[in-house]
Amino acid sequence: MKTALGLLLTLSLITCKKSNGPDPACVERERDSSGCYFVLAPVCGCNGKTYPNDCEARAYGITNYTKGKCGKK
Repeated sequence: MKTALGLLLTLSLITCKKSNGPDPACVERERDSSGCYFVLAPVCGCNGKTYPNDCEARAYGITNYTKGKCGKK
């Protein structure tokens, strides 16, 4: 019984942790020195910012993006 209760408590804490705060794939960080290519193929990051290409988005830590500029319909 104690094991089941402990497991339930642990799972509820993990679930709460996942739902709090921004998605790590959408949080821009300081750009790394990845040596991205110079190709204009815009992508829209899940943070709402347009990047020149997918390599630049990933260099800033954005791993969830779609093709095209942000706000384009």
